[in-house]
Amino acid sequence: MSLAVLAYYSKRSVQEEIYEFLKGRWVGLEGVGKKWVRWDGEKPLAVSKPSDIYALFSKYIRLGPRSIYGSIEVYKRLESKRDVESDYDLNVEKATPFIDVDLEGEDFGTAWRKGVEVVEAITSFLESEGLSESVYILWSGNGFHVRVNENAFTSVLEKHTPVEVAWAVAEYTLQAVEGRLLEIIKGCKGCIKVENIVNPKRVFTAPLSLHREKNRVAVAFKPGRLSEFDPDWSNPANPRHDPQAWRSFKEGEGDQLAEKALKALGKVAGREHTRIAVEKTPEKKVEEAPTAVEQAGEVPRIGRFQVMGLLQAARYYVLKGDVEKAKSWGLNRAIFYAWAKYYGPASRRLLNRVREVFKTAGSYRDEELKWDSLGGERAQVSPNGYYVIGGVEQTPLDYDRNIAYKIEASGIPYEEAWRTAVEYVKRFPERVLLDPQEFYKKVYEPVRDRFAELVRKTGGAKQEGG
Repeated sequence: MSLAVLAYYSKRSVQEEIYEFLKGRWVGLEGVGKKWVRWDGEKPLAVSKPSDIYALFSKYIRLGPRSIYGSIEVYKRLESKRDVESDYDLNVEKATPFIDVDLEGEDFGTAWRKGVEVVEAITSFLESEGLSESVYILWSGNGFHVRVNENAFTSVLEKHTPVEVAWAVAEYTLQAVEGRLLEIIKGCKGCIKVENIVNPKRVFTAPLSLHREKNRVAVAFKPGRLSEFDPDWSNPANPRHDPQAWRSFKEGEGDQLAEKALKALGKVAGREHTRIAVEKTPEKKVEEAPTAVEQAGEVPRIGRFQVMGLLQAARYYVLKGDVEKAKSWGLNRAIFYAWAKYYGPASRRLLNRVREVFKTAGSYRDEELKWDSLGGERAQVSPNGYYVIGGVEQTPLDYDRNIAYKIEASGIPYEEAWRTAVEYVKRFPERVLLDPQEFYKKVYEPVRDRFAELVRKTGGAKQEGG
């Protein structure tokens, strides 16, 4: 890292702007050779004051960082590993929808002009759907983001998780304008790639961050200034950045579009993100930094909560043959083992946590519930036939959001994980599957930290029931 980089981040105005954007976000620095810093010991990397920006670049100077990123999520707290792992669902307060417009190829002049047309088509659609004040554009120095301020979503978050909302808004928008975008980029020899890359723990560029390679800086502006845009706005010596662009929003104006998107898309798990490109150039890694698992030298893995839920669902399916109820059982048991073990099975804190996470589900009184069992385990059942813990029903959609979608986010296609789980569970005799202790010790424990490896070895061997 050159002294010029440190000098840039020593500017008070730069520190203050980046800090304001990164407050509550999980921070990432990218060094030479795509080496990433996202942890401060056992704590997620975070900032608590403007001077922290310069301090981070000074501390990790040997890695040669140029760019600083923040998570798409805004967290309630960032004090321990639990805040972004086991307590992730409870701790995410908001998430920022965004669409990546990446410039590729050698003809930069054609690419950025086509990029402007693409961005204009996307922002025009968002405006037609009622988002008039909360949309902004970030020019990274070599590509655009169309972002929606996370505060534009309010009531929809009572029923859906913030990342689910962000993903659905980006996906629905791209599907709606795909035809127009293909017209714009046709014939430009792969100069534009447009993607929905919203994922849990994804990071993206902070305003006024230097570009990872080029002598440019990220600037934000409103869609109304697109006709004036010029790449020279990203000159680090005199950036044309609108500090109000990413701050301005109208509370709740994105709810209607989000509800429409979620209804149209159905379950989000197992779906590929939309990627639009014509005459594609060879695939390259997205510039805007990876999810948390894509650290240098780190192999993606599936979390224990998701492995437990998946294997419990496979267990139910193998024994009873009902996929939808298997999902409900899988999530119910994952909650029981992961959270009840920590808080105590009868803990009021456990029940409150369950109610907080599963805001979509109805709350039931004991007299409305029946009991069902699988081998030696009993669980309450709602009038809908789904399993209940803490008075709250675990639906197949809840399973998709909390198990299937997060398996997808780890880089493992859910359908492959499901087929592998069913095949794996079938190896064990029925007496093991019916005994909760035997199942935990002989089925779950041996693969809880290496299930992704098992999926890759088996190749998700085709199996009915997924």
